[in-house]
Amino acid sequence: MHDTHDADAIVIGSGMGGLATAALLSRLHGRRVLVLERHWRAGGFTHTFSRPGGWTWDVGVHYVGAEVVRPGMAGDAMRVVTGGALAWTRMPDPFERLVFPGFEFEMRAGRERLAEDLARAFPAEAGAVRAYLRDVGRAASATAVLALRGTAPRPVAAAARALLAGRLRLARRTTREVLDARFRDERLRAVLGARWVDHGMPPGLGAFLPHAVITAHYLEGGWYPEGSAARIAEGAARVVEQAGGAVRVRAEVERILVEGGRAVGVRLRGGEELRAPVVVSDAGARATFLRLLPPEVPIPFRDRIRSAPPGMAHVSLYLGLSSSPASLGVRGENFWIHDALDQDGLWARRGEVLEGRAPHVYVSFPSMKDPAARAHTAEIVTAVDAAAFSRWAASSWRRRGAEYEALKERIADGLLDAAERRLPGLRRLVAYRELSTPLSTEAFTGHAGGEIYGIPWTPERMDMPFLQPRTPVGGLFLTGADALVLGVIGALMGGLMAAVAVAGPSTFGRVRAAARSLGAQPPTRTAERPSTAGTPA
Repeated sequence: MHDTHDADAIVIGSGMGGLATAALLSRLHGRRVLVLERHWRAGGFTHTFSRPGGWTWDVGVHYVGAEVVRPGMAGDAMRVVTGGALAWTRMPDPFERLVFPGFEFEMRAGRERLAEDLARAFPAEAGAVRAYLRDVGRAASATAVLALRGTAPRPVAAAARALLAGRLRLARRTTREVLDARFRDERLRAVLGARWVDHGMPPGLGAFLPHAVITAHYLEGGWYPEGSAARIAEGAARVVEQAGGAVRVRAEVERILVEGGRAVGVRLRGGEELRAPVVVSDAGARATFLRLLPPEVPIPFRDRIRSAPPGMAHVSLYLGLSSSPASLGVRGENFWIHDALDQDGLWARRGEVLEGRAPHVYVSFPSMKDPAARAHTAEIVTAVDAAAFSRWAASSWRRRGAEYEALKERIADGLLDAAERRLPGLRRLVAYRELSTPLSTEAFTGHAGGEIYGIPWTPERMDMPFLQPRTPVGGLFLTGADALVLGVIGALMGGLMAAVAVAGPSTFGRVRAAARSLGAQPPTRTAERPSTAGTPA
Protein backbone atom coordinates (compact mmCIF):
# COMPACT_ATOMS: atom_id res chain seq x y z
CA MET A 1 0.00 0.00 0.00
CA HIS A 2 1.32 3.45 -0.87
CA ASP A 3 2.35 5.29 2.29
CA THR A 4 0.10 8.23 1.43
CA HIS A 5 -2.96 5.99 1.42
CA ASP A 6 -5.20 5.68 4.47
CA ALA A 7 -6.51 2.31 3.25
CA ASP A 8 -6.36 -0.08 0.31
CA ALA A 9 -10.02 0.66 -0.35
CA ILE A 10 -12.64 3.03 1.02
CA VAL A 11 -16.28 1.93 1.09
CA ILE A 12 -18.95 4.61 1.38
CA GLY A 13 -21.87 3.26 3.40
CA SER A 14 -22.26 0.17 5.58
CA GLY A 15 -25.37 -1.38 4.08
CA MET A 16 -25.45 -5.00 2.98
CA GLY A 17 -23.66 -4.24 -0.28
CA GLY A 18 -20.96 -2.09 1.26
CA LEU A 19 -20.23 -4.50 4.08
CA ALA A 20 -20.19 -7.44 1.65
CA THR A 21 -17.65 -5.80 -0.63
CA ALA A 22 -15.53 -4.69 2.31
CA ALA A 23 -15.56 -8.09 4.01
CA LEU A 24 -14.82 -10.00 0.80
CA LEU A 25 -11.91 -7.74 -0.14
CA SER A 26 -10.61 -8.08 3.43
CA ARG A 27 -10.98 -11.83 3.92
CA LEU A 28 -10.25 -13.04 0.39
CA HIS A 29 -7.70 -10.53 -0.89
CA GLY A 30 -6.05 -9.18 2.26
CA ARG A 31 -7.12 -5.61 1.56
CA ARG A 32 -7.23 -3.09 4.39
CA VAL A 33 -10.65 -1.54 3.95
CA LEU A 34 -12.10 1.56 5.59
CA VAL A 35 -15.91 1.62 5.72
CA LEU A 36 -17.48 5.03 6.31
CA GLU A 37 -21.04 5.27 7.66
CA ARG A 38 -22.97 8.53 8.15
CA HIS A 39 -25.27 7.02 10.83
CA TRP A 40 -24.11 6.43 14.40
CA ARG A 41 -24.71 2.71 13.90
CA ALA A 42 -23.35 0.53 11.09
CA GLY A 43 -25.49 -1.76 9.00
CA GLY A 44 -27.73 0.38 6.78
CA PHE A 45 -30.98 -1.55 6.36
CA THR A 46 -29.45 -4.45 8.29
CA HIS A 47 -29.14 -2.46 11.51
CA THR A 48 -31.52 -2.68 14.44
CA PHE A 49 -32.50 -0.27 17.19
CA SER A 50 -33.79 -0.74 20.71
CA ARG A 51 -35.88 1.09 23.27
CA PRO A 52 -36.04 0.70 27.08
CA GLY A 53 -38.01 -2.37 28.00
CA GLY A 54 -36.04 -4.86 25.95
CA TRP A 55 -37.74 -4.11 22.64
CA THR A 56 -35.56 -4.39 19.52
CA TRP A 57 -36.64 -3.98 15.89
CA ASP A 58 -34.97 -4.51 12.53
CA VAL A 59 -35.39 -1.70 10.02
CA GLY A 60 -35.05 -3.61 6.76
CA VAL A 61 -34.35 -7.32 7.17
CA HIS A 62 -37.79 -8.79 7.81
CA TYR A 63 -37.01 -12.20 6.34
CA VAL A 64 -34.87 -13.79 3.63
CA GLY A 65 -35.10 -16.86 1.43
CA ALA A 66 -33.46 -20.26 1.64
CA GLU A 67 -30.33 -19.21 -0.31
CA VAL A 68 -28.70 -18.32 3.00
CA VAL A 69 -28.87 -21.88 4.33
CA ARG A 70 -28.31 -24.06 1.27
CA PRO A 71 -25.21 -24.68 -0.87
CA GLY A 72 -24.57 -22.04 -3.50
CA MET A 73 -22.76 -18.78 -4.12
CA ALA A 74 -25.21 -16.62 -2.15
CA GLY A 75 -25.05 -18.80 0.94
CA ASP A 76 -21.27 -19.11 0.68
CA ALA A 77 -20.89 -15.34 0.29
CA MET A 78 -23.09 -14.65 3.32
CA ARG A 79 -21.03 -17.07 5.42
CA VAL A 80 -17.74 -15.48 4.38
CA VAL A 81 -19.04 -11.94 4.83
CA THR A 82 -20.30 -12.64 8.35
CA GLY A 83 -17.40 -14.86 9.40
CA GLY A 84 -19.45 -18.05 9.52
CA ALA A 85 -21.01 -17.37 12.91
CA LEU A 86 -24.51 -16.39 11.79
CA ALA A 87 -27.32 -18.87 12.50
CA TRP A 88 -30.75 -18.75 10.90
CA THR A 89 -34.20 -19.58 12.22
CA ARG A 90 -36.80 -20.92 9.81
CA MET A 91 -40.19 -19.26 9.89
CA PRO A 92 -43.24 -21.46 10.56
CA ASP A 93 -45.35 -22.91 7.77
CA PRO A 94 -47.35 -21.21 6.37
CA PHE A 95 -44.81 -18.42 6.54
CA GLU A 96 -47.12 -15.78 5.06
CA ARG A 97 -50.83 -15.09 4.96
CA LEU A 98 -52.23 -12.98 2.12
CA VAL A 99 -55.47 -11.39 3.29
CA PHE A 100 -58.13 -9.92 0.99
CA PRO A 101 -61.80 -9.01 1.38
CA GLY A 102 -63.65 -12.28 1.73
CA PHE A 103 -60.73 -14.71 1.44
CA GLU A 104 -57.20 -15.53 2.58
CA PHE A 105 -54.38 -17.49 1.00
CA GLU A 106 -51.66 -19.27 2.96
CA MET A 107 -48.15 -19.26 1.49
CA ARG A 108 -46.43 -22.54 2.37
CA ALA A 109 -42.81 -23.37 1.67
CA GLY A 110 -42.00 -25.44 -1.41
CA ARG A 111 -42.49 -24.86 -5.13
CA GLU A 112 -44.66 -27.93 -5.58
CA ARG A 113 -46.74 -27.12 -2.52
CA LEU A 114 -47.35 -23.62 -3.86
CA ALA A 115 -48.41 -25.02 -7.23
CA GLU A 116 -50.74 -27.51 -5.52
CA ASP A 117 -52.21 -24.91 -3.16
CA LEU A 118 -52.89 -22.49 -6.00
CA ALA A 119 -54.40 -25.24 -8.15
CA ARG A 120 -56.63 -26.29 -5.26
CA ALA A 121 -57.81 -22.72 -4.65
CA PHE A 122 -58.15 -21.90 -8.36
CA PRO A 123 -58.74 -25.25 -10.13
CA ALA A 124 -59.67 -23.70 -13.47
CA GLU A 125 -56.21 -22.09 -13.64
CA ALA A 126 -54.03 -25.05 -12.61
CA GLY A 127 -52.24 -25.27 -15.95
CA ALA A 128 -51.65 -21.53 -16.02
CA VAL A 129 -50.12 -21.71 -12.53
CA ARG A 130 -47.49 -24.16 -13.77
CA ALA A 131 -46.75 -21.94 -16.76
CA TYR A 132 -46.45 -18.91 -14.47
CA LEU A 133 -43.92 -20.69 -12.24
CA ARG A 134 -41.89 -21.51 -15.35
CA ASP A 135 -42.07 -17.81 -16.27
CA VAL A 136 -40.76 -16.94 -12.81
CA GLY A 137 -37.76 -19.22 -13.20
CA ARG A 138 -36.96 -17.96 -16.70
CA ALA A 139 -37.22 -14.28 -15.79
CA ALA A 140 -35.25 -14.66 -12.55
CA SER A 141 -32.41 -16.34 -14.45
CA ALA A 142 -32.03 -13.17 -16.53
CA THR A 143 -30.23 -11.64 -13.57
CA ALA A 144 -27.18 -13.53 -14.86
CA VAL A 145 -26.96 -10.96 -17.66
CA LEU A 146 -27.06 -8.11 -15.13
CA ALA A 147 -24.35 -9.81 -13.06
CA LEU A 148 -22.00 -9.87 -16.05
CA ARG A 149 -22.22 -6.10 -16.55
CA GLY A 150 -18.90 -4.62 -15.60
CA THR A 151 -17.43 -7.91 -14.35
CA ALA A 152 -17.06 -10.09 -17.46
CA PRO A 153 -15.26 -9.39 -20.76
CA ARG A 154 -17.56 -7.64 -23.21
CA PRO A 155 -17.75 -10.59 -25.63
CA VAL A 156 -18.87 -12.84 -22.78
CA ALA A 157 -21.50 -10.36 -21.62
CA ALA A 158 -22.74 -9.90 -25.20
CA ALA A 159 -22.98 -13.66 -25.72
CA ALA A 160 -25.02 -14.00 -22.51
CA ARG A 161 -27.38 -11.25 -23.65
CA ALA A 162 -27.91 -13.00 -26.98
CA LEU A 163 -28.38 -16.42 -25.36
CA LEU A 164 -30.90 -15.12 -22.82
CA ALA A 165 -32.63 -12.60 -25.10
CA GLY A 166 -36.03 -14.27 -24.72
CA ARG A 167 -35.75 -14.33 -20.96
CA LEU A 168 -34.71 -10.68 -20.92
CA ARG A 169 -37.79 -9.75 -22.95
CA LEU A 170 -39.97 -11.60 -20.46
CA ALA A 171 -38.16 -9.97 -17.52
CA ARG A 172 -38.73 -6.52 -19.02
CA ARG A 173 -42.50 -6.90 -19.32
CA THR A 174 -44.56 -5.48 -16.48
CA THR A 175 -45.80 -7.92 -13.89
CA ARG A 176 -49.34 -6.86 -14.76
CA GLU A 177 -48.81 -7.83 -18.39
CA VAL A 178 -47.54 -11.28 -17.41
CA LEU A 179 -50.30 -11.94 -14.88
CA ASP A 180 -53.06 -10.71 -17.20
CA ALA A 181 -51.74 -12.89 -20.01
CA ARG A 182 -51.68 -15.99 -17.82
CA PHE A 183 -54.74 -15.71 -15.58
CA ARG A 184 -58.41 -14.85 -15.84
CA ASP A 185 -59.28 -14.92 -12.13
CA GLU A 186 -58.80 -11.51 -10.53
CA ARG A 187 -58.35 -13.11 -7.11
CA LEU A 188 -55.46 -15.24 -8.36
CA ARG A 189 -53.79 -12.21 -9.91
CA ALA A 190 -54.19 -10.44 -6.57
CA VAL A 191 -52.58 -13.33 -4.67
CA LEU A 192 -49.57 -13.51 -6.97
CA GLY A 193 -49.09 -9.75 -7.10
CA ALA A 194 -49.68 -9.12 -3.41
CA ARG A 195 -46.06 -8.87 -2.21
CA TRP A 196 -44.99 -6.00 -4.44
CA VAL A 197 -43.86 -3.95 -1.41
CA ASP A 198 -41.00 -6.49 -1.21
CA HIS A 199 -39.59 -4.98 -4.41
CA GLY A 200 -41.18 -1.54 -4.49
CA MET A 201 -43.33 -1.33 -7.62
CA PRO A 202 -46.99 -2.43 -8.08
CA PRO A 203 -47.73 -4.89 -10.91
CA GLY A 204 -48.70 -2.25 -13.47
CA LEU A 205 -45.50 -0.23 -13.03
CA GLY A 206 -42.88 -2.80 -12.07
CA ALA A 207 -40.82 -4.98 -14.37
CA PHE A 208 -41.45 -8.71 -14.07
CA LEU A 209 -37.79 -9.36 -13.19
CA PRO A 210 -37.90 -8.20 -9.53
CA HIS A 211 -41.28 -9.89 -9.07
CA ALA A 212 -39.76 -13.12 -10.37
CA VAL A 213 -36.62 -12.75 -8.25
CA ILE A 214 -38.63 -12.20 -5.05
CA THR A 215 -41.10 -15.01 -5.86
CA ALA A 216 -38.28 -17.46 -6.59
CA HIS A 217 -36.39 -16.29 -3.51
CA TYR A 218 -39.21 -17.27 -1.15
CA LEU A 219 -40.37 -20.48 -2.83
CA GLU A 220 -38.76 -22.52 -0.05
CA GLY A 221 -40.01 -20.33 2.78
CA GLY A 222 -38.60 -17.58 4.96
CA TRP A 223 -35.65 -17.37 7.35
CA TYR A 224 -34.56 -14.85 9.98
CA PRO A 225 -31.08 -14.24 11.49
CA GLU A 226 -30.91 -15.51 15.04
CA GLY A 227 -30.12 -12.62 17.36
CA SER A 228 -31.61 -10.10 14.87
CA ALA A 229 -30.34 -8.60 11.64
CA ALA A 230 -27.68 -6.69 13.58
CA ARG A 231 -25.65 -9.92 13.63
CA ILE A 232 -25.02 -9.47 9.89
CA ALA A 233 -23.33 -6.09 10.33
CA GLU A 234 -21.49 -7.19 13.48
CA GLY A 235 -20.04 -10.24 11.74
CA ALA A 236 -18.97 -8.29 8.66
CA ALA A 237 -17.34 -5.59 10.78
CA ARG A 238 -15.27 -8.24 12.58
CA VAL A 239 -14.08 -9.65 9.26
CA VAL A 240 -13.01 -6.18 8.10
CA GLU A 241 -11.26 -5.41 11.38
CA GLN A 242 -9.41 -8.73 11.46
CA ALA A 243 -7.71 -7.75 8.20
CA GLY A 244 -6.58 -4.42 9.64
CA GLY A 245 -9.48 -2.35 8.34
CA ALA A 246 -12.13 -0.40 10.23
CA VAL A 247 -15.78 0.60 10.19
CA ARG A 248 -16.23 4.25 11.16
CA VAL A 249 -19.62 5.64 12.11
CA ARG A 250 -20.66 9.32 12.16
CA ALA A 251 -18.40 9.67 9.12
CA GLU A 252 -20.50 11.25 6.38
CA VAL A 253 -18.86 11.48 2.96
CA GLU A 254 -19.69 14.72 1.17
CA ARG A 255 -17.41 14.37 -1.87
CA ILE A 256 -15.55 11.69 -3.81
CA LEU A 257 -12.12 13.06 -4.68
CA VAL A 258 -11.18 12.70 -8.35
CA GLU A 259 -7.74 13.50 -9.76
CA GLY A 260 -6.62 12.81 -13.30
CA GLY A 261 -9.90 11.03 -14.07
CA ARG A 262 -9.52 8.60 -11.14
CA ALA A 263 -11.13 8.39 -7.73
CA VAL A 264 -8.38 8.87 -5.14
CA GLY A 265 -10.33 9.18 -1.91
CA VAL A 266 -13.13 11.04 -0.17
CA ARG A 267 -13.75 14.20 1.81
CA LEU A 268 -15.92 13.94 4.92
CA ARG A 269 -18.34 16.51 6.21
CA GLY A 270 -16.09 18.68 8.36
CA GLY A 271 -13.24 18.65 5.87
CA GLU A 272 -11.22 15.52 6.67
CA GLU A 273 -9.79 13.87 3.55
CA LEU A 274 -9.02 10.17 3.31
CA ARG A 275 -7.08 8.56 0.47
CA ALA A 276 -7.25 5.13 -1.18
CA PRO A 277 -6.62 3.77 -4.69
CA VAL A 278 -10.12 2.21 -4.71
CA VAL A 279 -13.40 3.83 -3.71
CA VAL A 280 -16.58 1.75 -3.56
CA SER A 281 -19.93 3.48 -3.12
CA ASP A 282 -22.88 1.86 -1.37
CA ALA A 283 -24.69 5.20 -1.32
CA GLY A 284 -26.84 4.33 -4.34
CA ALA A 285 -26.56 5.49 -7.93
CA ARG A 286 -28.43 8.76 -7.38
CA ALA A 287 -26.24 9.93 -4.51
CA THR A 288 -23.03 8.66 -6.08
CA PHE A 289 -23.40 10.27 -9.50
CA LEU A 290 -25.53 13.32 -8.67
CA ARG A 291 -24.25 14.39 -5.25
CA LEU A 292 -20.95 12.78 -4.26
CA LEU A 293 -19.00 13.10 -7.53
CA PRO A 294 -17.86 16.61 -8.45
CA PRO A 295 -20.24 18.06 -11.07
CA GLU A 296 -17.37 18.72 -13.46
CA VAL A 297 -16.55 15.00 -13.69
CA PRO A 298 -18.09 13.84 -16.99
CA ILE A 299 -20.77 11.19 -16.42
CA PRO A 300 -22.65 10.51 -19.69
CA PHE A 301 -25.76 9.09 -18.00
CA ARG A 302 -26.27 11.75 -15.32
CA ASP A 303 -29.42 13.07 -17.02
CA ARG A 304 -30.94 9.58 -17.19
CA ILE A 305 -30.43 9.09 -13.48
CA ARG A 306 -31.73 12.57 -12.76
CA SER A 307 -34.92 11.85 -14.73
CA ALA A 308 -35.53 8.37 -13.28
CA PRO A 309 -38.78 8.28 -11.28
CA PRO A 310 -38.60 8.16 -7.49
CA GLY A 311 -38.52 4.74 -5.91
CA MET A 312 -40.87 3.47 -3.23
CA ALA A 313 -40.86 5.20 0.14
CA HIS A 314 -42.54 3.80 3.23
CA VAL A 315 -43.69 4.36 6.76
CA SER A 316 -42.99 1.76 9.42
CA LEU A 317 -44.75 1.49 12.77
CA TYR A 318 -42.61 -0.18 15.44
CA LEU A 319 -44.64 -1.72 18.25
CA GLY A 320 -43.47 -2.91 21.66
CA LEU A 321 -45.97 -5.47 22.94
CA SER A 322 -46.95 -6.21 26.52
CA SER A 323 -47.28 -9.95 25.89
CA SER A 324 -46.98 -12.59 23.21
CA PRO A 325 -48.99 -12.14 20.00
CA ALA A 326 -49.57 -15.88 20.18
CA SER A 327 -52.76 -14.88 21.98
CA LEU A 328 -53.95 -13.53 18.59
CA GLY A 329 -53.18 -16.83 16.84
CA VAL A 330 -49.84 -15.59 15.47
CA ARG A 331 -47.06 -18.16 15.09
CA GLY A 332 -44.41 -15.90 13.58
CA GLU A 333 -45.70 -15.66 10.01
CA ASN A 334 -46.01 -12.45 8.01
CA PHE A 335 -49.38 -10.92 7.13
CA TRP A 336 -50.15 -8.98 3.95
CA ILE A 337 -53.51 -7.31 4.54
CA HIS A 338 -55.35 -5.64 1.63
CA ASP A 339 -58.73 -3.94 1.50
CA ALA A 340 -59.11 -4.56 -2.26
CA LEU A 341 -57.86 -6.92 -4.98
CA ASP A 342 -56.41 -4.36 -7.40
CA GLN A 343 -52.78 -3.89 -6.37
CA ASP A 344 -52.25 -0.93 -8.71
CA GLY A 345 -55.30 0.70 -7.18
CA LEU A 346 -53.81 0.25 -3.72
CA TRP A 347 -50.63 1.99 -4.91
CA ALA A 348 -52.70 4.86 -6.31
CA ARG A 349 -54.44 5.21 -2.94
CA ARG A 350 -51.27 5.41 -0.86
CA GLY A 351 -52.04 9.06 -0.14
CA GLU A 352 -54.85 7.85 2.13
CA VAL A 353 -52.21 6.77 4.64
CA LEU A 354 -51.73 10.41 5.63
CA GLU A 355 -55.45 10.66 6.35
CA GLY A 356 -55.33 7.77 8.79
CA ARG A 357 -56.45 5.03 6.38
CA ALA A 358 -54.07 2.34 5.11
CA PRO A 359 -55.39 0.42 2.07
CA HIS A 360 -52.78 -2.30 2.58
CA VAL A 361 -50.18 -3.18 5.21
CA TYR A 362 -47.42 -5.70 5.84
CA VAL A 363 -47.37 -6.96 9.44
CA SER A 364 -44.35 -8.74 10.89
CA PHE A 365 -43.52 -10.05 14.37
CA PRO A 366 -39.71 -10.02 14.75
CA SER A 367 -39.76 -11.45 18.28
CA MET A 368 -41.71 -14.49 17.10
CA LYS A 369 -39.04 -15.23 14.47
CA ASP A 370 -36.04 -14.80 16.75
CA PRO A 371 -35.47 -17.20 19.66
CA ALA A 372 -33.03 -14.69 21.13
CA ALA A 373 -35.63 -11.92 21.43
CA ARG A 374 -36.03 -10.52 24.96
CA ALA A 375 -39.47 -8.94 24.53
CA HIS A 376 -42.27 -9.09 22.00
CA THR A 377 -42.43 -6.73 19.04
CA ALA A 378 -44.36 -6.11 15.84
CA GLU A 379 -43.88 -3.93 12.78
CA ILE A 380 -46.46 -2.56 10.35
CA VAL A 381 -45.23 -1.23 7.00
CA THR A 382 -46.90 0.39 4.00
CA ALA A 383 -45.95 2.46 0.97
CA VAL A 384 -46.37 6.23 0.92
CA ASP A 385 -45.64 9.16 -1.37
CA ALA A 386 -42.45 10.78 -0.10
CA ALA A 387 -43.45 14.12 -1.62
CA ALA A 388 -46.15 14.44 1.03
CA PHE A 389 -43.41 14.93 3.64
CA SER A 390 -41.33 17.46 1.71
CA ARG A 391 -42.57 20.45 3.73
CA TRP A 392 -40.52 19.15 6.67
CA ALA A 393 -37.44 18.28 4.63
CA ALA A 394 -35.35 21.11 6.09
CA SER A 395 -36.08 20.07 9.69
CA SER A 396 -34.06 17.58 11.71
CA TRP A 397 -34.92 14.26 13.33
CA ARG A 398 -37.13 14.61 16.43
CA ARG A 399 -37.36 18.37 15.84
CA ARG A 400 -40.00 18.58 13.13
CA GLY A 401 -42.76 20.24 15.12
CA ALA A 402 -46.22 19.54 16.51
CA GLU A 403 -47.98 19.30 13.14
CA TYR A 404 -45.59 16.59 11.97
CA GLU A 405 -45.99 14.66 15.22
CA ALA A 406 -49.79 14.86 14.89
CA LEU A 407 -49.51 13.50 11.34
CA LYS A 408 -47.42 10.60 12.61
CA GLU A 409 -50.03 9.79 15.25
CA ARG A 410 -52.77 9.81 12.62
CA ILE A 411 -50.74 7.52 10.36
CA ALA A 412 -49.96 5.17 13.25
CA ASP A 413 -53.63 4.90 14.17
CA GLY A 414 -54.50 4.08 10.56
CA LEU A 415 -51.85 1.37 10.36
CA LEU A 416 -53.12 -0.24 13.55
CA ASP A 417 -56.69 -0.08 12.27
CA ALA A 418 -55.63 -1.85 9.06
CA ALA A 419 -53.77 -4.57 10.98
CA GLU A 420 -56.76 -5.12 13.25
CA ARG A 421 -58.85 -6.09 10.22
CA ARG A 422 -57.08 -9.45 10.38
CA LEU A 423 -55.56 -9.37 13.87
CA PRO A 424 -58.27 -8.08 16.21
CA GLY A 425 -56.84 -7.41 19.65
CA LEU A 426 -53.40 -6.30 18.48
CA ARG A 427 -54.01 -2.76 19.68
CA ARG A 428 -54.60 -3.84 23.27
CA LEU A 429 -51.15 -5.51 23.34
CA VAL A 430 -49.36 -2.28 22.33
CA ALA A 431 -47.26 -0.91 25.19
CA TYR A 432 -45.03 1.31 23.03
CA ARG A 433 -45.17 2.62 19.49
CA GLU A 434 -42.90 4.68 17.25
CA LEU A 435 -43.33 5.63 13.59
CA SER A 436 -40.62 6.24 11.00
CA THR A 437 -41.31 8.16 7.78
CA PRO A 438 -39.40 8.77 4.52
CA LEU A 439 -37.70 11.69 6.29
CA SER A 440 -36.22 9.24 8.80
CA THR A 441 -35.00 7.01 5.98
CA GLU A 442 -33.38 9.91 4.16
CA ALA A 443 -31.79 11.30 7.33
CA PHE A 444 -30.12 8.01 8.25
CA THR A 445 -29.31 6.55 4.83
CA GLY A 446 -28.91 9.59 2.59
CA HIS A 447 -31.30 8.09 0.03
CA ALA A 448 -33.15 10.96 -1.66
CA GLY A 449 -36.85 10.95 -0.88
CA GLY A 450 -36.39 8.03 1.47
CA GLU A 451 -36.45 5.50 -1.37
CA ILE A 452 -35.51 2.07 -0.03
CA TYR A 453 -34.78 0.02 -3.17
CA GLY A 454 -32.64 2.42 -5.21
CA ILE A 455 -33.54 3.28 -8.80
CA PRO A 456 -37.06 1.81 -9.13
CA TRP A 457 -37.50 -1.43 -11.04
CA THR A 458 -39.62 -0.20 -13.92
CA PRO A 459 -39.09 -1.88 -17.31
CA GLU A 460 -36.96 1.11 -18.31
CA ARG A 461 -34.48 0.27 -15.56
CA MET A 462 -33.62 -2.85 -17.54
CA ASP A 463 -32.23 -0.50 -20.21
CA MET A 464 -29.74 1.18 -17.86
CA PRO A 465 -26.49 -0.76 -18.41
CA PHE A 466 -24.60 1.76 -16.31
CA LEU A 467 -26.20 0.27 -13.19
CA GLN A 468 -23.28 -2.09 -12.62
CA PRO A 469 -20.17 -2.24 -10.40
CA ARG A 470 -17.82 -0.44 -12.81
CA THR A 471 -18.26 3.29 -13.33
CA PRO A 472 -16.79 5.69 -15.94
CA VAL A 473 -14.44 6.99 -13.24
CA GLY A 474 -11.31 4.92 -12.78
CA GLY A 475 -10.98 3.42 -9.31
CA LEU A 476 -14.65 4.08 -8.47
CA PHE A 477 -17.07 1.19 -8.12
CA LEU A 478 -20.75 0.82 -7.26
CA THR A 479 -22.04 -1.83 -4.86
CA GLY A 480 -25.37 -2.84 -3.35
CA ALA A 481 -28.83 -2.94 -4.90
CA ASP A 482 -28.11 -0.47 -7.71
CA ALA A 483 -25.15 -2.60 -8.81
CA LEU A 484 -27.32 -5.68 -9.38
CA VAL A 485 -30.77 -6.32 -7.89
CA LEU A 486 -32.65 -5.37 -4.75
CA GLY A 487 -33.22 -7.09 -1.43
CA VAL A 488 -30.83 -8.40 1.19
CA ILE A 489 -29.49 -11.16 -1.05
CA GLY A 490 -29.55 -8.87 -4.10
CA ALA A 491 -27.42 -6.31 -2.27
CA LEU A 492 -25.15 -9.10 -0.98
CA MET A 493 -24.61 -10.35 -4.52
CA GLY A 494 -24.13 -6.78 -5.72
CA GLY A 495 -21.39 -6.59 -3.10
CA LEU A 496 -19.85 -9.79 -4.43
CA MET A 497 -19.90 -8.51 -8.01
CA ALA A 498 -18.26 -5.25 -6.88
CA ALA A 499 -15.51 -7.26 -5.19
CA VAL A 500 -15.05 -9.21 -8.44
CA ALA A 501 -14.83 -5.94 -10.39
CA VAL A 502 -12.18 -4.65 -7.98
CA ALA A 503 -10.09 -7.78 -7.42
CA GLY A 504 -10.84 -10.09 -10.34
CA PRO A 505 -12.81 -13.29 -11.04
CA SER A 506 -10.65 -15.38 -8.72
CA THR A 507 -12.96 -13.96 -6.05
CA PHE A 508 -15.61 -16.56 -6.93
CA GLY A 509 -13.33 -19.49 -6.23
CA ARG A 510 -11.99 -17.87 -3.11
CA VAL A 511 -15.52 -17.43 -1.77
CA ARG A 512 -16.19 -21.15 -2.10
CA ALA A 513 -12.84 -22.09 -0.55
CA ALA A 514 -13.28 -19.67 2.34
CA ALA A 515 -16.81 -20.93 3.01
CA ARG A 516 -15.49 -24.50 3.20
CA SER A 517 -12.70 -23.42 5.55
CA LEU A 518 -15.30 -22.06 7.97
CA GLY A 519 -16.53 -25.60 8.57
CA ALA A 520 -20.07 -26.86 8.77
CA GLN A 521 -22.98 -24.47 8.32
CA PRO A 522 -24.17 -23.30 11.76
CA PRO A 523 -27.27 -25.26 12.79
CA THR A 524 -30.60 -23.80 11.81
CA ARG A 525 -33.84 -24.25 13.66
CA THR A 526 -37.52 -23.75 13.22
CA ALA A 527 -38.88 -21.31 15.75
CA GLU A 528 -41.19 -22.96 18.25
CA ARG A 529 -44.08 -20.74 19.13
CA PRO A 530 -45.44 -19.32 21.33
CA SER A 531 -42.13 -17.63 21.98
CA THR A 532 -40.47 -17.72 25.36
CA ALA A 533 -39.80 -13.99 25.07
CA GLY A 534 -41.58 -12.42 28.01
CA THR A 535 -43.07 -9.11 28.86
CA PRO A 536 -40.77 -6.09 28.83
CA ALA A 537 -38.44 -5.76 31.78
